[in-house]
Amino acid sequence: MKLRAAISPCPNDVFIFAGLIGGGTSAPGLEFEFAFHDLETLNRDAQAGAWDLAKISYANHAYCAEEYRLLGCGGALGRGCGPLLLSNRKGAEAARWNPEEAVLVPGKHTTANFLLDFYAREGSAAPLRKIFLPFDELYRRLLGPEPCQGVVIHEMRFTFAADGLHLVRDLGEFWEKATGYPIPLGAVALRKGLETARPGLGETVEAAIRDSLAWSYAYPEAALELCRFHSQSMADEVLKAHIDLYVNSFTRDIGPEGQSAVDFFLAQQRRFESNF
Repeated sequence: MKLRAAISPCPNDVFIFAGLIGGGTSAPGLEFEFAFHDLETLNRDAQAGAWDLAKISYANHAYCAEEYRLLGCGGALGRGCGPLLLSNRKGAEAARWNPEEAVLVPGKHTTANFLLDFYAREGSAAPLRKIFLPFDELYRRLLGPEPCQGVVIHEMRFTFAADGLHLVRDLGEFWEKATGYPIPLGAVALRKGLETARPGLGETVEAAIRDSLAWSYAYPEAALELCRFHSQSMADEVLKAHIDLYVNSFTRDIGPEGQSAVDFFLAQQRRFESNF
């Protein structure tokens, strides 16, 4: 059985699936065919039911839950790993939140967008003005001459200070302090219809993901070489820091703590969207 799978080219995703991508591991009766897209493209594709297996934002699951269920491994969930609200302004205004100013956001259905709302809407009477951009284009805008503020994800959290940008608020830290839960960022979703046709498929896919991750830890240089290929110009130290931050014990098994965080997150998302 061939599974059409789509993940992001970010180092954490490639590292998790490196065994399956490079042929170091396999799954009985399954053949994985991978495509690579930015996260918001993956979110939109999942809403259209485009893939058998896809990495999506937790905030996107509400929009594709009829078609997909979330697996218990392969995702991104943790502490100290949330999106950052940054500014390129100068002087005394550099690190100050301006709710009247439009915010650059890396996708409408990303967890980053929800966490921005979670931060800004506490005590706010109206939605924010937002400009949705692919995360790499967003970052280029922040590096430009026009004053602006935006939410960054991925490896930019390791480079923003050296690039002359200023931290306004760590949105993940705000979530953790307000809720006590780790931050649910992204999950692997499997098409429900496939499990109906082939009972036990979900468990087989989860085992394959865990085997792939174990292979990457056993053969780190081979896994990192695949990450380098897909991340292109990312510096090695940033690539490794990215993997260390986003690939953790929750990646192998979400467990009770992680599942509680996800359940709470999805409940908060429903509450916020019902109010605005």
